[in-house]
Amino acid sequence: MAHADEEALKRLLPLLRQLREIKSLREMRPGIFYMRGAAFIHFHDEAGALIADLKKTTGTGFDRYPVDTPTGQRKLVDDAKRRASRAGDDD
Repeated sequence: MAHADEEALKRLLPLLRQLREIKSLREMRPGIFYMRGAAFIHFHDEAGALIADLKKTTGTGFDRYPVDTPTGQRKLVDDAKRRASRAGDDD
C-alpha cells in the first residue's frame, strides 16, 4: 500500500501544520513523521479516501484513522499528542 502523494496531502495542509507543531515529531518526507527514529504517522490515499496510520502505544503496528473530515483529523491530532506525551517528549 503506497503512501499518499504530495497532491493528496495538499487536502490535509491544516492537519499537517498541527502535526508539525508536535516538537518530538520529525517530518522526514511530506506527510511521513518519525519519533525517536521510528515511523510514527504516515498517510495513504485509498481510492480517494485519505487514511492516517498512527503508531500503536504498545506492541507493533499502527492504528488507522480516516482523515477526510474535521472530526477524524481532530481525533488523529489529539491521539498523536497524547501518544507523544506518553513517550515523555511532548504535550
